[in-house]
Parts: sequence; C-alpha cells; structure tokens
Amino acid sequence: MKVLEEYLNYIEKNKKLSKNTVASYNRDLKKYVEYLNERNINLSDVVENDIISYLIELEKEDISVASISRMISSIKSYHDYLFFNKILDTDPSKNIKKPKVKRVDVEILTEDEVDKLLKFEDLSTPKRIRDKAIFEILYGTGIKVTELIDMNLEDVDLDIDYIYCGSGKNQRVIPLCETTEFYLLKYINESRNELTYPEEKALFVNAQGQRFTRQGLWKLIKKYAKEANVNKNINPTVLRNSFAIHLLNGGANVAVVNKILGNSNLSSLQLYLKHIDKNLRKEIKEKHPREHEIN
Repeated sequence: MKVLEEYLNYIEKNKKLSKNTVASYNRDLKKYVEYLNERNINLSDVVENDIISYLIELEKEDISVASISRMISSIKSYHDYLFFNKILDTDPSKNIKKPKVKRVDVEILTEDEVDKLLKFEDLSTPKRIRDKAIFEILYGTGIKVTELIDMNLEDVDLDIDYIYCGSGKNQRVIPLCETTEFYLLKYINESRNELTYPEEKALFVNAQGQRFTRQGLWKLIKKYAKEANVNKNINPTVLRNSFAIHLLNGGANVAVVNKILGNSNLSSLQLYLKHIDKNLRKEIKEKHPREHEIN
C-alpha cells in the first residue's frame, strides 16, 4: 500500500486535487486493490480483462454509472502513474473507456426560497450567528463545501471585501457582496472567539471548537433546510447552483461567474445556461444591433 500512499500524495501535492477528490480516489483504489488481492492477482500482473471483470462486478452491485465512471478515472490515473514512474512495465487501463454519464438538470432554489432559507430571525447565540454566516457565504460566493471547510481566518480580507479560496487546484479570490460581508464580520467579531481557541486557524468551527468536517456541515445545512420548510432537497451544491443562475439571470457575465466558481472552462456552465431568464434572450433578440441585419 506504500505505492498507493505515494500516488495519493502525488495527486494532492502535484496535481492539486482537493482533499475530497483524493479521499474518493483512495476509497476507489482500495476497493480495486482489495478485489485483486481476493483473486490473488498481483498489481504487476493485471491485464485489461482483469479491470473489465472488476467493472462488471461493480455493475452487479447496482452502483450508479456516475460512480463507475469515477472509479474508472481513479484506476486509469493510478495505472498511468505506475507506468509513467516505471513501477510497472505496462498500462492495462489505457484502452478502458468511461461510460457516458447522462447529465441531469441542475437543481436550484427560487430567490424566494433562498430568502426563506437565509431568514435567521434568532441571532442570539454564537452558534446561530456562525450558522447564518455559513449560509450567507455559501450562497453569496458559490464556493464548494470543501473550500469553505478548508478556509482559514487569515483567508478573509474585509478591508478590500474579498475572501481567498486556496484549497484544491482552482485557487482564487472572491469578492463579497455587502450582506455576505456584514454577517461574516458579525461572526468574526461577535461569535468565533466564543466557539474556539486563539490558536485555531479554521474560519468556521464546530461545537468542539475545531474545523468542520464535510459530514458535519452537511448535517447543519439539512437541519436549517428542514426548519425553512422548503420542499426541495437542499444541499451545498443546490446553493452553489442557485448562486450561479441567480447571477446569470441578473445579467452577470458568464465568464465572470465561471471564474468566481473556479471552473476551469466555460463548458462547466452549459447546464446553467438554459435556466437563464427568457427575458435576457428576448433582450438580445430585440435590441442587439446585428439582429435585424439580414434581409
């Protein structure tokens, strides 16, 4: 397993993959290696048919196409690393193709639903102030849960109204709107010191005064989603999607929104674009100077 640990360290440090992605690769590859060990197949002896047989086993377990696609990515990346570093003589995964994953529509909240979710009438305790700030940051910046968890106090610069998102490979600075800045400042000034210790670096801390875990933050979001009585499956991704689409509907530039989200290319926003208010399309149809040039 030493080689696996070296590989995981490589993709985290050199490839700049997020901790969550590295953890997913770790789980996928441990399961793959376990399968090989159960059949007494050494990693150096693996051939393409062994990998195909493993994938067939996964399909029998009724694992989703998206999960199998990710597992294939993990296996191909691992074997590529082993071959490139001359640990193995061949790459048996090079011809394995990923199944096409059917893209589903993105889920979003309406602006009224967001208002219900973010309406914290009781801000009388440090935890309630913290929770309000968390929701304002998630919806106000569109950052991912892992990015929020990894954020440190020093990543906030309220003098210039920015936060620094430094986890993963999409490092960037994100501007804060007035409301987001107000509640973040309130948390830092009035709440954070009541919840943690001076030496703690994490921006947001849990009940033990330590950095949130991904699972802990999800539970928190589910709790407030239930309280808001919004009949949708609210999760961090839904808040991120809502942030993007509400900005686009307000007339924001697609490339700017994409940059704020930390996406590496414009194709990542294709699923968002069909949610743009039809009025924007109407504006282009009616008012673009080139619209009526063709006779």
